[in-house]
Amino acid sequence: MRVCFLLHELGKAGGMGVVTGHAERLRGRGWDAEVVLADAVDDREWDFALATWWETAEALWRVNARRRGMFLQSFEERYYRDDELLERLGAATVLGLPVDYLAVGDWMREVLADVRPDARCVVVRNGIDKDVFRAPGAGPRAARSDGPLRVLVEGNPHMWLKAIDDAVAAVEAMAEPVELTRIEGGRDAAGMAEAYGSHDVLLKLSRVEGVALPPIEAMHCGTPCVVTPHTGHDEYVVHRENGLVAGFDDIPATAAALDELARDRALLARLSEGALRTAAAWPGAPQSTEALAVALEQLAAAPPPGVAPAMAALHARQRLSIELGRSRLGELTWNRKAYEHERDALVRVQAELDDVRAERAYQTAVRARNIVKKVTRR
Repeated sequence: MRVCFLLHELGKAGGMGVVTGHAERLRGRGWDAEVVLADAVDDREWDFALATWWETAEALWRVNARRRGMFLQSFEERYYRDDELLERLGAATVLGLPVDYLAVGDWMREVLADVRPDARCVVVRNGIDKDVFRAPGAGPRAARSDGPLRVLVEGNPHMWLKAIDDAVAAVEAMAEPVELTRIEGGRDAAGMAEAYGSHDVLLKLSRVEGVALPPIEAMHCGTPCVVTPHTGHDEYVVHRENGLVAGFDDIPATAAALDELARDRALLARLSEGALRTAAAWPGAPQSTEALAVALEQLAAAPPPGVAPAMAALHARQRLSIELGRSRLGELTWNRKAYEHERDALVRVQAELDDVRAERAYQTAVRARNIVKKVTRR
């Protein structure tokens, strides 16, 4: 089969690594699989074209492909804040396209079933390189009986959805001794595996995720995690079995959870054992790509997606966009008028003040006040 993955750019982000890994392994099984930049589409023919980001969806109809699909690693409108309305609406439109969907988590298939009951969606979990991410030795790591708790925080601090500042604040609020390591990126898989293996716990307080890979990678190294209940966490974290779940925006509770692990090393050891059990059942990278291949073959053999239901969903999304745009435009118009009113009032007050200062009585009073100040200083 000939498959192309549409990317908006080449980089080292985790999601891009998943896509390029799939393409490489599909070529290993004899497929013609390529990564194609959305702004460099050529006239090659493909059996299946997969957009991998909302900004690449438009290129699906510039590619010469027999079938088209969206490879969902999250619902991307959730990456944007409230003041990024246009980006949020643009990202949401991909859920109204006449395509098949492949998602990396069950929660996405469940949500898509609600908003697009007509759409086909197959779950293909992201696999882990089990030759790299693994626990040292043959079994669970022996938990240290003393010493500070070694906490690892990874993620880009400039991305609001990673909540890195909250993670650091929670560690700083701990009562027990602790060693904090922050990794902002730049390490390869082997470097990350070493980091996971040399720490007692991974702290992941993200506000938004698809199915976050770092906690799963850490579990393969025998390192449990403390996470927020972000989407996708329940696909691998079981509270008090292989990790701990703390509430959003609750730094004291997160610090208390870390303190418990620092004091109760037996609990830490049990969570490490649970993490390894979870890792053993998680697919490796080759198994993930094989599942993707099977899914693509099945989707390609099925009837094409219906256009009418997709167009109805897309039209509904457009109507929502228009109404939200009108509301936002109304707010901007009101703010502009309020600003102009206040500006005009300030101009009038300034003009009145200038008139007062120009009056002879005012100038005489100012000169008299200055004379009094000089006499007082003497």
